[in-house]
Amino acid sequence: MENDYLMLNTCCPAAADIKPDTEQELTILFLDIRNFTRLMEVQSSQSVIQVVRRLFTAFNQVVKNFQGKVVEVAGDNLYAVFGLQTNVREAANNAYQAAKMMFKTVSLFNTAYAEPFYGGPLEIGVGINTGKVFVGEFALDGPPALSVMGLPVNIASRLQLKTKELNNDLLISEDTYRLLDGEGGVFEQQTVRLQGITRGQQVRLAGNPYINGHSLAGTRQDMDYLLAISG
Repeated sequence: MENDYLMLNTCCPAAADIKPDTEQELTILFLDIRNFTRLMEVQSSQSVIQVVRRLFTAFNQVVKNFQGKVVEVAGDNLYAVFGLQTNVREAANNAYQAAKMMFKTVSLFNTAYAEPFYGGPLEIGVGINTGKVFVGEFALDGPPALSVMGLPVNIASRLQLKTKELNNDLLISEDTYRLLDGEGGVFEQQTVRLQGITRGQQVRLAGNPYINGHSLAGTRQDMDYLLAISG
């Protein structure tokens, strides 16, 4: 998800139907599945996509459970916002708890399927940021779709990308970290430069290092079995 995400859905209607944007403070979460391309190199692409869609179905339920909304799923990426109907402190805590539950979901998936059958795990990278954005509806040819515009969206997207360079799978902006309840924990702080962002950004390394050197090689029969037992 390297775009600036000024418009966050591909479905979009006539300009006359668009409601005015409103400024709102939201927490923004970007997620990327790291091993998606490598898995497709050794397995049927169609089968891999079905498995990943099952993961995204679980992620969507997690987001809803924490009062968030998935705005877009594109390939191996997911984008969600929190705070549309809550205050910003609750939004930040909900986003953080949702991220933790997503990591737990992936861990359970890996233990049950990926590691036994492919010799290595799927991994995710997550970036979370909080700030004032403009929320409205936008479309060109269809029903209005949620759109969010503003620098905080771009920063959240860049944080997700930065997880690779920092070798930490969950990066939280300082603006979000300050809103977390005590259970958030104490995380290492760094000032980083993000692609396309002039000012340095203070972030917290709230996750774990990525796992390297694993092979996801397996047979088509293995993948068929995975699809069957994953529902």
